[in-house]
Amino acid sequence: MATIQNNPSTPSPKFTPSPAPKPNRSPLLIGIIAVLLLGLIGLGIGFANRGTENAQLSTDLVEMEQFKATAEKQYYESLAELEEMRGSNEELNALIDQQKDELRTQRDKISSLTRDSRNLVAARRELQELRTQTDGYLAELEQMRLQIADLSENNERLTTERDLLSSDLQVSRQENESLNTERAVLVSEREQLTESNQELSRKVGIASVLKTNNVTVVGQKERSSGKFVDRRNANSVDRLYICFNSMDNAVAKPGEESFELRIINPSGETIQIDAEGSGVLTSAESGEQIPYTKSVVFSFDGSAANHCAEWNVESQQYAEGTYTAELYNKGFFVGQGTVVLK
Repeated sequence: MATIQNNPSTPSPKFTPSPAPKPNRSPLLIGIIAVLLLGLIGLGIGFANRGTENAQLSTDLVEMEQFKATAEKQYYESLAELEEMRGSNEELNALIDQQKDELRTQRDKISSLTRDSRNLVAARRELQELRTQTDGYLAELEQMRLQIADLSENNERLTTERDLLSSDLQVSRQENESLNTERAVLVSEREQLTESNQELSRKVGIASVLKTNNVTVVGQKERSSGKFVDRRNANSVDRLYICFNSMDNAVAKPGEESFELRIINPSGETIQIDAEGSGVLTSAESGEQIPYTKSVVFSFDGSAANHCAEWNVESQQYAEGTYTAELYNKGFFVGQGTVVLK
């Protein structure tokens, strides 16, 4: 068999590979891909932010729930602290009830804030205010309790002193019983004497009243000459003229005396003009206040006398009817007279 040998001197033919074809990537395709990539990135960021927000919200809710529990605990602890101050003093207990109502109002305010986790900071401030209020209330109650204790101590001391004084007074009372008996007798005798003197004074007062009689009342008209003539026509009357006699009286003291003259018009009203001397007297019999028209003052010497008085006022208008003149002395009614004007 013939053997074929390679000739090393004969060069082997070389294989040159053909270049690979370049991909055809248009600008439109590249833009679409870029937009998709940006969208995916934005979506990822959004999911990441939402996850962060949800985590924060969850944290806020947990904090708010913890705060609610803390606030309730502190509120009831505050109520318990106030209740510990309660005692038998009504004023102190009333103050505690008032303070509990104020704490309840503060708790309601905090509860209103805890409905929204965004109000957590404000709610914490209000809770601190509740604590501050409680501390203030406790200090006020403690001061009041100390004052009550001081008062109780003073009351006990005063009670002891009172008991000692009562013992001393008991001794003094026994010593004074005989004196009181004697004094009672003297007082009784003095009262009887006073009553006798008062009765005597009343009788003397009544006896000193000046009686009257012959009381006359007339209407008069003034003539051009200045003289007055009697008239019964109301339109023609310028004045009322009252005359009467006072009786003698040996009991009444001599000196200035007066009769209070009361003129009553047909309507039952007392004619009164303050500028003309009108006033008010007190009835010695009933204590009633009686208005009068004028006073008739005279000098009394114990004997009977005649007196006249006029009521002459330019502004006075007289109506038809009966006019009554009443006389009083020392508050007693002593006589009257009437006139009818037509």
